[in-house]
Amino acid sequence: MYEGTAAAQTASPSVLSDVFATHSDRLTHFVFNRLDRADWHLAEDLASETFLRLVRDYTGREIDMDRVFGLLATIARHAITDHYRLRRSTETPVDTTDWFQARSLPVDFSAEDYALADLTARALLAETAPLGVAA
Repeated sequence: MYEGTAAAQTASPSVLSDVFATHSDRLTHFVFNRLDRADWHLAEDLASETFLRLVRDYTGREIDMDRVFGLLATIARHAITDHYRLRRSTETPVDTTDWFQARSLPVDFSAEDYALADLTARALLAETAPLGVAA
């Protein structure tokens, strides 16, 4: 930034809080207009990430207060890019089953199968002698 201009200030906590208060809404709208879908909550999260990066990287450094929104916009573009870079997955699934098949409910027996199993079990029980009785 420009250290010789009167607009350049050291980024102290009070200066950074003034930057946040002044540019918070504008930055959130800036981020919102650059997302691939209308998601206001994500825009707020990425705007917050932008301010966190500003505090982390610029505390104690000179900031040109006349051009601070340009700095915020640059940091926000990087935050948006990092968000989508992390979201993109390079992993390939190792499961060879069909994804639809893997997520479907297990097949249950029909009522007829249950009735047949019940009748078979009753027939087998009827053929066996009760316990303790010699045949």
